[in-house]
Amino acid sequence: MNSKCWGVTASVVLVVMAALVTGCPQNFVLETVTVTATVQGQGIVVPTGGFVKGITIFAVAIPDAGWTFDHWEGDLTGSANPAALLLNGDKAITAVFIEQPGGGEPLPVSADPGLSVEIQSVTIPADLRAEVKFVAKDNKNVALRKSDLASVRFMINYLETPAAGSTARYISYITRNDTTLGTNPPEGASKIQATTDGAGNNGVTDNGDGTLTYKFQTALPASKYAQNLTHCVGGQISRSFGGLTYYANPVFNFRPDGQPVTATRDIVKTEVSNACHTRLAFHGGGRREIEYCILCHTTQSTDAGSGNTLDMATMIHKIHRGENLPSVEGGTPYQIIGHGNSVNDYSEVVFPQDIRNCAVCHKDASQADVYLTKPTLEGCTGCHDRTWFGNPAETPAGYENHPFPQANNAACAGCHPATGNSDLVPSMNRVHRTPEQKSPDAVGLKLAFEGAPVLNEDGSVTISFTVQKGDGSPVTDLSTLSSLSGTLASPTGDYQSYVTETIRNAAGLDATNAATGQYKYTFTKKPDQGLNATYAIGLEGRWSYTYEETTYRQGPEANPVIYFTVDPGVAPAMRREVVDEAQCLACHNKFALHGGQRVSVEYCVLCHNPNKTDEARRPAEQMPPESVNFKDMIHKIHTGEELSQDPYTVYGFGNTPHNYNHVRFPSDRRNCEICHLPGKYGLPLPAGVAPTVITQGGTLVETISPATAACTSCHDSPAAIAHSMVMSPGGVDTCVFCHGVGAEADITVTHQMAP
Repeated sequence: MNSKCWGVTASVVLVVMAALVTGCPQNFVLETVTVTATVQGQGIVVPTGGFVKGITIFAVAIPDAGWTFDHWEGDLTGSANPAALLLNGDKAITAVFIEQPGGGEPLPVSADPGLSVEIQSVTIPADLRAEVKFVAKDNKNVALRKSDLASVRFMINYLETPAAGSTARYISYITRNDTTLGTNPPEGASKIQATTDGAGNNGVTDNGDGTLTYKFQTALPASKYAQNLTHCVGGQISRSFGGLTYYANPVFNFRPDGQPVTATRDIVKTEVSNACHTRLAFHGGGRREIEYCILCHTTQSTDAGSGNTLDMATMIHKIHRGENLPSVEGGTPYQIIGHGNSVNDYSEVVFPQDIRNCAVCHKDASQADVYLTKPTLEGCTGCHDRTWFGNPAETPAGYENHPFPQANNAACAGCHPATGNSDLVPSMNRVHRTPEQKSPDAVGLKLAFEGAPVLNEDGSVTISFTVQKGDGSPVTDLSTLSSLSGTLASPTGDYQSYVTETIRNAAGLDATNAATGQYKYTFTKKPDQGLNATYAIGLEGRWSYTYEETTYRQGPEANPVIYFTVDPGVAPAMRREVVDEAQCLACHNKFALHGGQRVSVEYCVLCHNPNKTDEARRPAEQMPPESVNFKDMIHKIHTGEELSQDPYTVYGFGNTPHNYNHVRFPSDRRNCEICHLPGKYGLPLPAGVAPTVITQGGTLVETISPATAACTSCHDSPAAIAHSMVMSPGGVDTCVFCHGVGAEADITVTHQMAP
C-alpha cells in the first residue's frame, strides 16, 4: 500500500483482521502492512469507523490530518474518511492504525479486557490549560489507544490552606450551575457544583508511544492559581470491550512549582469503604474511588433540588446515620435530588453497627484520626444535624443550642480534645465510644469447651466447659452471669431439631471446680437420632455491667460449638461451612443478637433450622407463620427494600414485629461472595440439605425445596416463584440442570458483578 502525502511523514502499521460483525465470512487472514502516512496539525489522522457492505473499520484516532490512498487491492482514492473505501473484494475487514514513531517495532494491539489508568505527570503551561500525561492499559498490560476509550473526563482542584482548627479541603477550579432544581427547590438554593472539564475525548491526543495526553479546555483562573499549593487531577475514564464497560479513576497530586507534595487530604480510604460496600460505583457506575469523589463533593457543591450541601464530610455522615439523624427523627427526610430529578431518600438507612464506632471508616489513612484531633462543624453536623451553633436568639424550631455560639472551627478541639474522661470537657474519644468500650467493668466473657462430650450410661450427654472473664480470670460463681445456656441440635447435614437448656442454676450443673472456672453440665434432653448422626452442642451466655447509672448487657466473645456422635467409633461430621463470618463482621463489626448472647453464625444455625418458624410469637391474625430458617431469613433481610413481597415481617421476643422491607444492602447482591465462602453457593447443593418446612398448629402449610428456598428468598417476584414451582414439581429441585456449575445459566456466573 502506498500513500500520496504532504507534510511530514511517519511510519505507521496497518493491521488487517476479521471483523466481529454478524454474518461476516470467517475465512480472514491476519495481515500486517507498513505504510507511510501524512502528519499534519497535531498528528496523524486515523479513520474512526464506518459501515459499507458489511465492512466495519475501527481505528486509533489521531486528529487533524487526512489520508490519501492510491492503491488498495485496486484503485481507491481516500479522503477525510477512507474507512468507507477500504474494501477487499467481498471480505469484511477491521483496520487498526497504530503510529510507529522513529521506525521502531509496532506497538501491540489490545485484545484483552480490563482498564487501569496511571497519570504520569501534569504540567500547567503559559495558557493555564493543564496537560495530563497518562497511560491506559488492559489486563495484560498492553497500552490502550484513544479510540479504545469510550469516555475521558478530568477535573483539577487545589488544596486550600486551612483555617484554624480546620482540615485542608480540595477546591475545584471548575464549577457549573446545576439546572436540575428538583420538584420543589428551597428558595434561594445554590446551583453551584464542582464538575469535570468540558473537553472530554476531544481533549485527548495519542502520543504514539503508549502514552496519551489530555489538554484541559478550561484555563485555571489566574486569581486563584497558586503554584506553591498542592494540586490534584482526577480522572473518570471508561472503556467498552466485549459488551462490558470498565472504569478507572486515576488521581494525581502535584505542586505546579515542582516542589515535593507535603500537604494532602487522606482521611478515608476506598478499600476501607469497600470492606462493606464491596465496590463503590456511583453516578452510573463510573465513580469508584473516594479519592476522586472528594474532588467533586467539595464545600462549593450544593444540591439545588433540596438545598442540602454535597460536601463529602457532611453528606456521608448524614447518609450513614440515616433514620437516626435528629432531623429525620424530627420529621424532616434527608434527601438528595439527583439526575433527572430523581429523589434519593436516605431517611431509612440503618448503619449496621454502632454509629459511634467512627474507626470503622476512619482507619488505614494517614489522616484517619482527624475526627479525634480536628473536630469540625462540617463533620459534626453531619451526624448532629439539629445542633445550632449560631445566635441563640435565632435558633430554628427543632434545633438544640450548642452551649455557646461558634462561627468556625477554631475552638472545637479546645472543648473536645482527642482523649480524656472529663464530663465538663468531653473528649472525642469518650463520646464516640460505645458504653462497652468505655466502661472498665465491661471486661468481656469467654466460653470454651474442655474435651469431647461424654455419653453416659443412661443415654444423656455431659459437657465440660470453662467460663472466664475477657482477661482470662475464672468466673467462679455462675450466679454473677445474667444467663448461661446450652443448645443441643441435630443432624449436622441440616439441623432439624434442637433444644436449649438453662445451665446457670440447673440441677444438671456440676460446679465442683468452680474455683478455676471449670464446670460440667448434663443435658436433660437425650440424643434420639441414629448411631451415625452427628450432634452439635453450643454455648451462649451474657452478664450485665453498669456504666453511668445505666445497665448494659454483654455477651461472649464467641459461641463455642462442638460436635460428637453417640458411637465413639464414628467420627463426627461437622456442619458444612457456607459463609465467611469475617465478611459479615466487615459491615456489622460484631453480632449481638437476642440480648447480646448469640454472636456466631455457627451457633445461630442450630436454632434457625429449616423447620423453625415464628409461629409461637406471631399473632393469629398474621398467620400463616414465617420461616426463620437461616438462609431464607438472611437472604430476605439483606434483599430488604428490593423484595417484591411486602411486608416481610418476622415476630420476635415479646411478640414484637420486625419488618425488613426498608433494609438497604450496601453492596451489589449479585456478588454472593460478599457473605459466602468461594464455591459454597453454587449448584448442586451438598447432600443432606433439607427443604424449608412451614407448619401451623402441626399442619403442613408449605414445603419449599432447598434450592428454591434459597433462590426465592432474594428472587421473590410472582414470576420467579411461579418459575420455581413449575421447574421443581413435587418439591424436587431441578434447578441444577439450568443453573448448576457449568450449565447454561450457572448462578456462579450470572451472579458475578459487572466489571
